[in-house]
Amino acid sequence: MKRTFAKLIALGLFIVPVSAFAADYVAADGNGDGMLSLEEVQAILPEVTTDTFIAVDADGDGLLNADELAVAQTEGLMPASDG
Repeated sequence: MKRTFAKLIALGLFIVPVSAFAADYVAADGNGDGMLSLEEVQAILPEVTTDTFIAVDADGDGLLNADELAVAQTEGLMPASDG
């Protein structure tokens, strides 16, 4: 019983910080166009640099679409969405 409780505590200490880094990309889409500009991303993730954004923006249009965002999340360049 004590080991199970200790494992749950340890797991909780891991999960809470990870989920704190999840981003609400839907809310970040200020103009509701379904795409995220650098400014919209940096509003919720100020640590995202211009270089990272450009690397994630596969089609080079200056906006992140759902596919680009999914790839960035899969490759660990941006945190998973919480919404």
